[in-house]
Order: sequence, then C-alpha cells, then structure tokens
Amino acid sequence: MNGIIKQGNANNQWGVCGFVSVLNALHQEGKLTSFGHTLSMDEIQQRLGAEIITYLKMTAVERPAIANAILTYTQSFGHPYSGYMSINDICNRIAAELRKIHNPADWTNFQGGIGVAMPAAAVQDYVDFVGLKSKLPAANNPPFTSGELLKHRDCIVGCGREPRSDPENGLRHWVYIDKNGCLLNWGVKTDLKSSPLPQAVIDKKYTYIPAVVQLQ
Repeated sequence: MNGIIKQGNANNQWGVCGFVSVLNALHQEGKLTSFGHTLSMDEIQQRLGAEIITYLKMTAVERPAIANAILTYTQSFGHPYSGYMSINDICNRIAAELRKIHNPADWTNFQGGIGVAMPAAAVQDYVDFVGLKSKLPAANNPPFTSGELLKHRDCIVGCGREPRSDPENGLRHWVYIDKNGCLLNWGVKTDLKSSPLPQAVIDKKYTYIPAVVQLQ
C-alpha cells in the first residue's frame, strides 16, 4: 500500500480526502494506534468508514456549526451528494456500504454518494479530534505548483480550481505534504523535490491553493 492510506485513485474513489489526509499525517508520525498497538495499513483501511461515522456523529452533537458546514459543503458538489439532508444521511450511506461484502483490495470501488466534503475549519477540527494541533494560516490563493506545495511541509493542503463561487472558494480536494516534501494522495507517495506532480493530480486541473492546515 506504499505506506499511505488509500481512498481510491483519481477516477475511482470515496470522496473522503480530508479524513485521509489527516490520517496520513498521523500515520507518518506513528500515532495511529489501538490499545497501544500500532495499526497496520490494512487495519487502518478497514476502520476508515467507522472512523468517519464516529467523527460525524460526535460532531453533529458537540459542534453542530461544524457539522452543518460539512453538510452544506458536501451538498455543493451536486448529485448524488445534494440529496443528503442531514449528517445522519451521510453516516447511513457509509454504514450501508460497510455492511456489503467486498474483496479487501476492492474496498475503494466508487459506489455512488460516498462523500464527505470537509471545509478548512472542519479539517482543522478533525485534526484536533485525532489529538494533533494545527493552525489555519491565510493561504492567499498561491498557484498550485510543486514549488509552492514544498513551502507547506507537514501541512494538509487544499486544491482549488475555478469557479470560486462555492462555500469554500473553489476548494475541491485535500492532499498531505509530509515533512520531507512528499505528496501523499490517492494511495501514491510522490517526492516533489525530485519528481513532477503526478499526472492524476495534473488531470484534475487544480490551479491554486485556497486553504492550508498547518500541523504543529
């Protein structure tokens, strides 16, 4: 698994990049554990859906403003996500998928409607939820280039493209840039110091960085 958490590839995925980026950061720090046991990558993959449901349900009760922002942003991605009327609808959709029997290597097959769009404030909230600290500096929409991404090491970086009229200024995806300048995205780790942006990322036509969550 290349030592990073998958959510599928660029064309075949669950829309949970905010969660995956944070968990990749945790995994890089060696802090993904259960009862003192460091979780394997397979164990992390298997628990991803349950982790998302747990966070969403707790957030809906304890921090409803964050939960409402997640719901509104998710709906902005259009059909089928616009059909979610509540955070509970999102949780039920994920739970239904978890009850299906899949080949372990096939878990990321896009099933339609598996998506949780995370605004920057929600990503920062999830960082806090998993026990890390972060800050949300002003991003100022710099260009989405390897050179610019390398300025944001140990950060969860937003990927933006036009139009910018949605609730999050055109934010469409999250990636994690580790301390060594490697981009972790869609199950692939790319060293930006020696390699260009992956073609799968280029194909998405991201043009600027609308948000950065800097880990501390």
